[in-house]
Amino acid sequence: MKKILFSALLLIGCNSAPEGFCDCLEQGEKLNKVTNEVLSGDLSNAKKDELLKARKEKEKLCAPFVEANGAEMREWKKSCED
Repeated sequence: MKKILFSALLLIGCNSAPEGFCDCLEQGEKLNKVTNEVLSGDLSNAKKDELLKARKEKEKLCAPFVEANGAEMREWKKSCED
């Protein structure tokens, strides 16, 4: 029984996103939104500044995950959606 419980906990732990990954995804979505606004014609200086700030923040939040493989990140993403 202990072995089954340990295995279940191990599986749950493996599928959860590492700390900060969900924040990285959220910031990526914010960056996409601002980028779309700029590409749709909002070329104001304020929007450009917002775009640069969002990009810089995303790079900072996502830096620990740059080397992760796609399959691993897809699994992590599932835990962010729960």
